Amino acid sequence: MTDDRKKCDCDMERNQKKAECQKKAGDAIEVSMEREADQNKKKEEERYWEWLCSIPGLYYPLRALLLEQFGGLGNLYDASEKALRCFAESVPSMTGAGSVIAQLIKLRSPGQIDQLVHKREALGIKFISREHTDYPKRLRTLQDAPHGLFYRGELPDEKRPAVAIVGSRVCTHYGRQIAEQLAEQIAFAGGIVISGAAYGIDGAAQWKALEAGGTSCAIVGSSVEIYYPKKHSGLFQRLEQEGGVISEFPPGTQPIRTHFPMRNRIISGLSDVVAVVEARYGSGSLITADYALDQGRSVMAVPGRLDDELSRGCNALIAQGAGVILSAESFCEQNFSGLPAAKKTKGIAYYACALRKISV
Repeated sequence: MTDDRKKCDCDMERNQKKAECQKKAGDAIEVSMEREADQNKKKEEERYWEWLCSIPGLYYPLRALLLEQFGGLGNLYDASEKALRCFAESVPSMTGAGSVIAQLIKLRSPGQIDQLVHKREALGIKFISREHTDYPKRLRTLQDAPHGLFYRGELPDEKRPAVAIVGSRVCTHYGRQIAEQLAEQIAFAGGIVISGAAYGIDGAAQWKALEAGGTSCAIVGSSVEIYYPKKHSGLFQRLEQEGGVISEFPPGTQPIRTHFPMRNRIISGLSDVVAVVEARYGSGSLITADYALDQGRSVMAVPGRLDDELSRGCNALIAQGAGVILSAESFCEQNFSGLPAAKKTKGIAYYACALRKISV
């Protein structure tokens, strides 16, 4: 082979490699542009979901009905005022639908959405829609999963077991001790305590979980920047740093009575097990337990005296088939198999005997 032929072959090989490199670079740029376009599209969709989840007084049932009626988020956003007002008139059973739809129309301009996002970010609040890949998997499976969540701190770690500890706001010293024992053992075992940061059982359990070096998330009946109850401001601040404060209600939402049963489905939905410590018959804790059963979660309860008002709810749950909590250790052994062994503490039976001795 002549030198000229060899040189020609080398040039062809170099050109071929150069062409291949250029093609790979071009493909990489194209993939990167597609990825960026996809991310921008998802980011824009999140803005629209945040708009829909930020309408004052627009709760899950009416929001779900709107999405169904108009065929999805995009169609709802683009719907004419006339179509939206006609819809409001077609659902007279939903009190206040007209005023809610008026707010929806008022807040759907790009400028208004920018203001909603800016207000949320200024308060240090994050938002995630049900369509986002990081939306909690435990909630995603629920029929009435919130369309969006507002939160400070972090969402519960999906890889760790989660237990809801709920009970009476006006609890006994005994009930508080049991809630703290359970929370401590759950923290030692690597689990997450889910509750509502209310007075009584909720707050006691969440404080103890944090003090034991664990993680806890509070689901609240207001927006997350409104600390309710106010006396738990310290607890909320700790939760924001070492766990999370979560709500389906947008910034500026005050805590009103009807919000708390709504949030209870999220408490149970984010949990694998619901533990009821003290509860009156017909209390909010039993609403959470009912949600848990509907969602396929386990429910366990602390038994109590038959003549104890705060034990009637727990005893009723046990009579209906709920698991019995006999000690914090046995609870963790039953629900956290394979996790680190819990530290030994005095069990429920010990304190029950002690109380009987005191009462005698």
